[in-house]
Amino acid sequence: MRINPDAPADKPETDQMKVIHRALSREFALFPTLVAAVPPGDTTRARRVGRHVGLILGMLHEHHEAEDELLWPVLRSRVPLEQALVDVMEEQHHVIATAVTAIEALLPGWTATAGADERADLVQKLNDLEKALAEHLSLEESEVLPLIHEHLTVAEWHAPQEHAMAHGPAGLTAKLLLAGAVLEDATPREQSWFLGEMPPPARVMWRLFGARQYANHVRAVRH
Repeated sequence: MRINPDAPADKPETDQMKVIHRALSREFALFPTLVAAVPPGDTTRARRVGRHVGLILGMLHEHHEAEDELLWPVLRSRVPLEQALVDVMEEQHHVIATAVTAIEALLPGWTATAGADERADLVQKLNDLEKALAEHLSLEESEVLPLIHEHLTVAEWHAPQEHAMAHGPAGLTAKLLLAGAVLEDATPREQSWFLGEMPPPARVMWRLFGARQYANHVRAVRH
């Protein structure tokens, strides 16, 4: 199913990427406030928030790894006049990956102690990452997605999505929570598209208990 029924069937429907971006933008915008609100010494709360941060960091990693391997090389060969733009995309990915590595290094210490100093360092790194990610996603949507729409095939467009799904978390709970993160702010048509991309057993599990599980997870993490 396509998000826009009037979109040409022989062109990549790049609005699909914006659904994923929306979920990432929401979560990374929330993280500094969530971490800052954890009282010093409350390791139970720190572990809960930290696990969620780690889950979404993994989602971002898989999303960008798929682009690095399967989108940027095709754009370089297909649209040689846009080499500089692809260079910027790759450099921004490098900056974001460096920020993610720094956060992943800080998380274990903070979740173990919920220390105020560790919390302050983590909040700063999360703020830095959110700013870098917002800049990157904005440029990608305004400049790169139109190029993809015009110059890539539908199969080439689907390849990184399939890669990210294949290399995502192994556990069912984590998969359902990530699905919930994408579906949370999606429109009804976007939800239908995303659910249609899921294997039939996963769709059944989402409807039977995944949606409820995600709602409980969000309440526990954000409140």
